[in-house]
Parts: sequence; C-alpha cells; structure tokens
Amino acid sequence: MIFDPTQLNWVFVVVSLIVVFLTLGSVYLFAYLNYERWQVRKLSHMILHTVLAFFPYFVDNLFDIIITLSITLVLLLVLSIIPQIQFIPKIIEKCTREGDSNMQMVINSTLTSIAVLLIYVLNLDRPYVFTAAFLSVSLGDGLGEMIGRPYGKIKYRIFEERSLEGSIAVFVGTAVSIFVALAVNKMLAVDIWWKIIVIALLGTIVEACNYRFLDNVTVPAIVALMMYVLFELLL
Repeated sequence: MIFDPTQLNWVFVVVSLIVVFLTLGSVYLFAYLNYERWQVRKLSHMILHTVLAFFPYFVDNLFDIIITLSITLVLLLVLSIIPQIQFIPKIIEKCTREGDSNMQMVINSTLTSIAVLLIYVLNLDRPYVFTAAFLSVSLGDGLGEMIGRPYGKIKYRIFEERSLEGSIAVFVGTAVSIFVALAVNKMLAVDIWWKIIVIALLGTIVEACNYRFLDNVTVPAIVALMMYVLFELLL
C-alpha cells in the first residue's frame, strides 16, 4: 500500500462511490419490499460487510481511499441536509436495532469503522485476514440472526438471549468465511482445517457472549487476531 497523490485512480473512485450508494440504497429496497425492520437491518448489514470484506483487493493506493471517503462524506451530508431526502437520518432510522436509540446506532457505526480501520492498517500485507474478519461479520453474525431469530427453538442466555440454532449458523458462516478468504488467496491446504474450526469456534463463542451491537467489533477482532496467530505465527 502506497500514498501517491499524483496517481489518482478515478475508475476506482467512481466505481467505489456507485457500490457504496447501491449498498446503502439496499436499505430502501428491502423496506420497499415490506421486509420486517430487523430483516432490513440485517440484510443491509450483510451486504455492506460482504462488499467491505473484498475491498483490499481492488486498491493499492491509500490516496484513492481518502478521496473516495471524502467524496462519500460530502455527498452523504448534502443528501442529508435536503429536507425531502434526509439520507443519513432515514438510514439510521431503518437500521437501528429494535430497542436501541439512534445514538446507539451512531456509536455502533463509529466503533465498527474504527475496527475496520485498525484491522485494515494492521494487515496491509495480509488481505486474507481482513477478508476473513469482515466476511465473518456478514455470514457468521448475519446468518446467526437470520436463522436463529425465526427458527431458533433451543434458547440460552449469557448477556443477550441466543439460540443454539443461531449459534450453529454463526459457526458455519464463520467457517465458510475463513475458507473463502483462504481460497481467494490460494492458501488452502490439507493441514489447515483444524485452524478453520478453532477460529470459527472462538468467533461463535465471542458472538454468543456479546451484548447488543458489540459483536460488530469483537467478532472481526477475534477472527483477525486468530487468523494472524494461526496462519502467520504458527506456520
């Protein structure tokens, strides 16, 4: 990763802006299709983190990211101060977890953004770590609620109520996420399966022990840490 302000990739910037706003626009699509509020929140959450997980493979200049983020923020602010649109307030309203305040949604987004930045910067030369971490949030945490909420019958509680069915979905989704990240980076081998199982199990335990929205931070953090430990330190 370099920082070169003389070589701005406008194709990357334009495509990234389109992807960002299409991803955010999925919230309106799911709401229009009369999905339940929790489904709107979780499906848009899964799409966002899936897109994010593969982000490192399409950029090699930090300046491109800064410009893209700057333009995105400006556009979001402009769209939000127009009374007829109010983009950010409406996104927050539609994506806030039941029982949470809009401020908690803002805190969640802020903490998640910090986690994304830290994991990205710490693994610039290890994109598979970043991909596994945030694909786990999409497929692991995402499937956990999508399966557990409507179909979970065997309930348990640590800090929040969970279901065994949902936790199994978290484990499977996390394991698949790690497998995909390794496959994309051509790192699959016979002797890595136990590592996938261990990391997926730890991710599931962390998700089960979380309170409210903290799993958006703790799940990618533990997956990223264990990916580094098992695939970099313990070769």
